[in-house]
Amino acid sequence: MDMLPLVSSAATTEPAVVESAGGGCGCGGCGCGGAGAAVAELTDVLATDLDARLLDRSVRHDTIIAAVAALAPGESLVLANDHDPKPLRARLAELEPGQLTWDYLAEGPEIFRIQIARVTGSCC
Repeated sequence: MDMLPLVSSAATTEPAVVESAGGGCGCGGCGCGGAGAAVAELTDVLATDLDARLLDRSVRHDTIIAAVAALAPGESLVLANDHDPKPLRARLAELEPGQLTWDYLAEGPEIFRIQIARVTGSCC
């Protein structure tokens, strides 16, 4: 069974930068005023994540598959879950071979965050 390609997990060693209300990139060196930007750990579930833990089990996979199917080429979503969703990954690979990437942002043990992206130039 084919699996979605695993994107380099090099990003897992650096925390994500979340813009503060005042904006800025968070680097503190470009003059944008981002030195005070909030920094979130990659294991933090963000409000923009699709949190599978909040979905009813009876519709969980169907809901996630529908959200992924709605992605335009170049778009992505971040899935949060309390376990590694390997069966979902296999199912998406069956449904959309070569159309998606799968990038672990956090790999447990308590939270898994995966960025699922539709490949640019792919057809939906």
